[in-house]
Amino acid sequence: MAAVCAAVVVVSFFVPWVSMNSPVVGTLSKVFSENKDSFLMKISGYQVPILANGEDSKLMIRIIQLFNPGVKDADKKSWLIWVIPIFAVLMAAAFMSLQKNKWFNLAVGIIGILVFAVGVYKLTTTNLDKMVMKVTILPGLWLVLCGYLGIGISGALNFFMPPKISKS
Repeated sequence: MAAVCAAVVVVSFFVPWVSMNSPVVGTLSKVFSENKDSFLMKISGYQVPILANGEDSKLMIRIIQLFNPGVKDADKKSWLIWVIPIFAVLMAAAFMSLQKNKWFNLAVGIIGILVFAVGVYKLTTTNLDKMVMKVTILPGLWLVLCGYLGIGISGALNFFMPPKISKS
């Protein structure tokens, strides 16, 4: 199960996490084009550091600061987001190779569930209406968090119900 959950995290890293809509721009685009949708941009986890260090970095940095007010050097720190899928794969690989170690299973369980809990708390308590743009959380980000939850549950289950050791 941990390997499947890590794969979900990796794939979801490339799926849109947030969309930015602008009612004002959306109204103008509806008038001048046949586009009925007011969305301006959908951003995946992969795109965050690229956008935060590109031409339109101010907008991306503002979005980063929505979730982490007071962050300094958000453009440089944004590259750390690429650790998310790598960490999930490393956790799953280590979990699969050390499955019989009860305490390692507990650590995997705690880390996975903690990543999920902190992420959900941050997403549900952040005021996304602080900007002129409307920021909406998309399924990609939720799937990343659910993937970590699955890895955590795998570890917790192996802690409480260790796998049977086969006798050869």
